[in-house]
Amino acid sequence: MKERTVEGQARECSIPLIGRRKEVEALASALSGRQSCLMLGPAGIGKTRLIQEAMALSRPPCVCIEQPMGMVLHQLLVELAGSLGCSGRLADFQCATSLALKAMVWEALRATPRCIVLEDMADADPRMYRFLQRVYYIPGVCLIVTARSRSGLGHLRKLLWDPREEIALGPLNRAESLALFEAASRECDLGGLDLDGFRRQALAAARGSPGQIQAMCRLACHPQYRNGRHIKFLPLRMDALPAFV
Repeated sequence: MKERTVEGQARECSIPLIGRRKEVEALASALSGRQSCLMLGPAGIGKTRLIQEAMALSRPPCVCIEQPMGMVLHQLLVELAGSLGCSGRLADFQCATSLALKAMVWEALRATPRCIVLEDMADADPRMYRFLQRVYYIPGVCLIVTARSRSGLGHLRKLLWDPREEIALGPLNRAESLALFEAASRECDLGGLDLDGFRRQALAAARGSPGQIQAMCRLACHPQYRNGRHIKFLPLRMDALPAFV
C-alpha cells in the first residue's frame, strides 16, 4: 500500500462528478484544515470518487488504506508502517509486534503529519478504536473514514461522534441521475443504441445511485447484452453486481 498523491496515484475518471459540489467543498475544506471527517453512504453512492475530487482541490499529503472492513489492528499497522515509510521491510513489519508498529506509526505521523483515509470501515474493535484515537489527536493529522452507516462502525462511533465532522451522501435527484446517465452512456459509447427503454429502466433501478448508473452503462457496452440496436438485459441492482461495486 502506497501513499496516495493527486499527481501519481489518485484514479482519474473522465465522467464528471455530478450533484456533489457542496459535499466536495466540505471535504476539501476539512482536508485543508486537517479536520477529521466521517463519510457515510451505501456502496456505489460515490464516497471514493468524492475523496478523489476533494484531494484534487486541497492536495494534502495523504495515505489511503482501502477496504479495512474486517481488518484487524495488526494488519492495519503493517499497512500504515509501509505506507508511511517507516524504516524496515514489509516482511519485518509483518513479524513485528503490534506494540512496536504502533510506536513506528505514531513517530512517523508526529514527524510528518498526514491525512489518513480508511475506506469501508466496519466493526472496529476496542483495540482499533484506542489506536485511532491516539492518531486522531496527533497535531496536523486528520482521519477520513468512509462507512456504509454509523451503526456499523463498531467502537469507532465513540471517536467520530461529532455531526460537524460528518458528510452523509444521499441519492442523486432525477435531474442529476439523468445527467450522469447521459455522461456515462457517452463514455461507454452507447450513442448508436436505442436508449429510451434502457434509460428509463436503469434510472428506476438505480434509485439515484451513481455507481449503479455507471455500472449498468458499462455492462451495456458488452456485445452479449445487445440485440441489434437494443440493449437486451434488465438493469440490476448494484448488490447483484459485486464486481462493479
